[in-house]
Amino acid sequence: MMDNPLPLLGFVAWSGTGKTTLLEQLIPLLTRRGLRLGVLKHTHHQFDMDKPGKDSYRLRKAGAGQVMAASSLRHALIRETPEGEPSFADLLASFDWSRLDLLLIEGFKHEHFPKIELHRAALGRPLMYPTDPDVIALVSDEPHGATLPRFGFAALPALCDFICDRLAGGTQTPAQSPLSELPEADHPPLRLLARAIASIPLAGSEPLLPGHLSQDANGILQVGPAHALMRADGQVANCLIERPSQPHDIAQGDRVWVRPLAR
Repeated sequence: MMDNPLPLLGFVAWSGTGKTTLLEQLIPLLTRRGLRLGVLKHTHHQFDMDKPGKDSYRLRKAGAGQVMAASSLRHALIRETPEGEPSFADLLASFDWSRLDLLLIEGFKHEHFPKIELHRAALGRPLMYPTDPDVIALVSDEPHGATLPRFGFAALPALCDFICDRLAGGTQTPAQSPLSELPEADHPPLRLLARAIASIPLAGSEPLLPGHLSQDANGILQVGPAHALMRADGQVANCLIERPSQPHDIAQGDRVWVRPLAR
């Protein structure tokens, strides 16, 4: 597998396996943990996100090679590429990485980045992973002799744990998950990714320290220290802040993992 400095995770499978459906179910679980997600999807040649009769469609059909539609809520750039499909690197560069913690990729199976393969026995298709060293886990509806971590299609919380642990630099390999939803008690405490609203010097070797978790007006998770030495406006601790994998202090604005305390 080629090293890629960007946080990418792909989902690959034969057509009809249900990649989009799984992503549609997985994305809400990941966003609840504080992750800011993007999606890059490979699709057929003639797709068109614009609609006949819309102003942007009329302007593009009139000959404009690039048309951007913008409002107070979102904006979209539609670009004609008669010279051919953009390179994978160019597509990645078009994302605003300052607003992303993880880019989920559907398709692009011939590019090199970490991938999770989806497999349904009823399709009668062979597994891709034996010849693709970029595959790091399987989502399947039957056991395999693979040494890779395997998850059932319904075991989304366990798959979410695996993704978050990998993103955080975890090295533990989870046991193969059953094909049904695991009880909540079988999962480690929920982990969220929040932005530090104050600098947090780390003294000693404690792996966790008390913190106060909140949200700003835009829904971004925020965390600050909440213990005797560093008061957080008198707010009581409602989470635990995890020490970064690299030994350094947490600076204001850093993204850190936290674990909410049971109420």
